[in-house]
Amino acid sequence: MRITYIAAGAAGSYCGACARDVGLARGLIRGGHDVVLCPLYTPLRLDGPDPSVRRIFYGGINVYLQQRLRLFRRTPRCLDRLLDRPGLLRLASRFAIRTRPEELGEMTVSVLRGADGFQGKEVEKLLGFLAEGLRPDVVNLSNSLLSGLAPAVKERLGAAVVCTLQGEEDFVGRLPERHREQATALVRGYARHVDLFVAPYPAYADEMSAFLDVPRERIAVIGPGVDVASYGVPGERTAGEFRIGFLSRITPSKGIDLLCEAFRLLAGEAGGPTAVLAVAGQLSKADAKSWAGLRSRLDAAGLADRLDYAGEVDFAGKVSFLGRCHAFCVPARAPQRACIAWVEALVAGVPLVVPDVPGLREIADTTGAALVVPPDDAAALAEALGRLRADAALHARLARAARDGAEEHFTLDAMVERTLEAYAQVVPAGGSA
Repeated sequence: MRITYIAAGAAGSYCGACARDVGLARGLIRGGHDVVLCPLYTPLRLDGPDPSVRRIFYGGINVYLQQRLRLFRRTPRCLDRLLDRPGLLRLASRFAIRTRPEELGEMTVSVLRGADGFQGKEVEKLLGFLAEGLRPDVVNLSNSLLSGLAPAVKERLGAAVVCTLQGEEDFVGRLPERHREQATALVRGYARHVDLFVAPYPAYADEMSAFLDVPRERIAVIGPGVDVASYGVPGERTAGEFRIGFLSRITPSKGIDLLCEAFRLLAGEAGGPTAVLAVAGQLSKADAKSWAGLRSRLDAAGLADRLDYAGEVDFAGKVSFLGRCHAFCVPARAPQRACIAWVEALVAGVPLVVPDVPGLREIADTTGAALVVPPDDAAALAEALGRLRADAALHARLARAARDGAEEHFTLDAMVERTLEAYAQVVPAGGSA
């Protein structure tokens, strides 16, 4: 099958949705399918080999300038290519490219308008590239904010359009009211040009059926998956300590402040192995001050030597980090869609402590490898972590369920197989096998 996957970069941030998209592309390629992965806005930030084409479409600098200045809607392609250079976009994403929905209302609406928006020439460049090379059977959009491409894809390429749903309704919900209403109307209008949507779990499919105003049967459910073999076999953890792992963006939305408070409470309890808080992940400039404050409070509580901060880690570092953890806790405050970090912890055989939010609740129910606590509750986190530290039998049972659950439900092969089954439902007659 010939497949084009159009994935939006996250302006230099690590992104679970990007990790899922890239993992799926790798799995499809490994299965012998012709796959073109086209990054939009910025280069994808990912672990391991990059399967994407060496070109950025809808480059973030060009998109911004086309939004603001009429001149850049008519500039020659040679200038556009200069501004779309990956190195320049990486630099710009560190200092200038904005991703906060509160600041992106007008641009979001314009991009959603596709060929009729200020970025209309970007549509032409992308479709021209696809028409000249691999003419796909399926074009998979990585989120519904790209659905403005769907009418042109169907008209120019004759391909089926599939759209993965990965939390974009939360982004739309944070737009200024006028732009939120416009964006919602546009997404719903373009939904009729999408042959099939994909959601990671049933409850989210139900939610998006209402948001998109489409029948529930037009949304397939395909859970996340990772390449289990690449993580190796879980080994023995260090005795005499209870290592609590946090591996995500180091920001309050992921609950790092809750976990630090829960760790402080747990560390004050007598008995059991010594608790250690291990933190790794991306720290933005915007979050650096709050993280420094959390570290200062742990220092004031006499816990500085029990905080192991690794910063950003590559794939090998991630595997090593998870392999030393006794529990994994990223107490995110919002619903989670891709859930890749939690799945990776399962693969490493690490029991989870998760807040009762959509996405994480489904992982807990599916695997039986997690203790579930009320959201935004540091005391409940501390109590659950204390149970895991004190009860060796409970910990061993959840650790076995973690790896078993990952191998049964969250492998890359399973995600690829279900994706191909979904594509087969909508590929036009005469599509390649």
